[in-house]
Amino acid sequence: MLKPELTAVAQSILEQNYQSGEPALTLIPLKGGEWSAAYKFNYDSRSFVIRLSHTPDNFYRDRIAAQWSSPSMPVPKIIKIDQYQGHCYAISPFFSGEPLELLSAHDLDKTIPAFLSMLTAMQEINLDSVEGFGTLTPAGQGDFNSWSEALLDVCNDRPDSLTHGWRKALAGLPRVQRIFDQFYGQLEKLVMLCPEQKRLIHMDLLYQNLLVEEHKITALLDWGCAMIGDPVYDFALVSFFEPWFPTFTQVDLVEKMQDSFLSRSPDNRENFSQRMMACQIHLTLGNIAYCIFSNREKDLFDHIDRLDYVLD
Repeated sequence: MLKPELTAVAQSILEQNYQSGEPALTLIPLKGGEWSAAYKFNYDSRSFVIRLSHTPDNFYRDRIAAQWSSPSMPVPKIIKIDQYQGHCYAISPFFSGEPLELLSAHDLDKTIPAFLSMLTAMQEINLDSVEGFGTLTPAGQGDFNSWSEALLDVCNDRPDSLTHGWRKALAGLPRVQRIFDQFYGQLEKLVMLCPEQKRLIHMDLLYQNLLVEEHKITALLDWGCAMIGDPVYDFALVSFFEPWFPTFTQVDLVEKMQDSFLSRSPDNRENFSQRMMACQIHLTLGNIAYCIFSNREKDLFDHIDRLDYVLD
């Protein structure tokens, strides 16, 4: 639920940035990200979104991703990033659409060609000028010298991380610590089979970040988790969460994603299953850290059980 004080902050920002004949621009709450609040507002016959967060980092990642926007992969432009009363905010155009995972099986099936075209467009972006691998920094680079190094960093509790403190909490959960260490040991072996490909990874295609209208992609939102590395990661994520979204199974979404990817180049087939496994282990280890940090015990064991099933 959005906090009333954030609504008041957003309203004050709009009153300072936009002149309107109305007493105040009307804010319509939207689903915010895990670390932000979001509102829609109308001005001069157009619709916009304002998002608030305690850090601007994800907004800068969105701005970087917007430079790669294309008809197949539409990414909203960031109009403004600024600060107000200790809050960071970003303003961008509003795009309508229904989240991919909420579509009916019929509409999802009709949307698959556009979805696959979007994935292809993302994987074909030229990143030769981008340095490093791993999480996309606000400056548009990667923090690590290799993809394997980026994956293995999941065990570190960095002071600048939004979930800092999870390692200390993990130490108080011996059973979960043993599970974490076991999965991490498997990851250490699998990264040796992961190619050092430099491709753009969204890493958060679900949970209302991919909007669809009339079977076309209208917007790919929230690049806060974006990475540079093996494009298999986006397939691994959708495949991992498939049981949470029954329509994915009904239309064979994961199978069609993989077939499209593997058919494009013989090189894509090399160690494909091991690469998928490495990404799904990395995803789960990151989820364990987040669930411990946020005290989400049920989600923690749901993710562990799912990975056990995947690896079996």
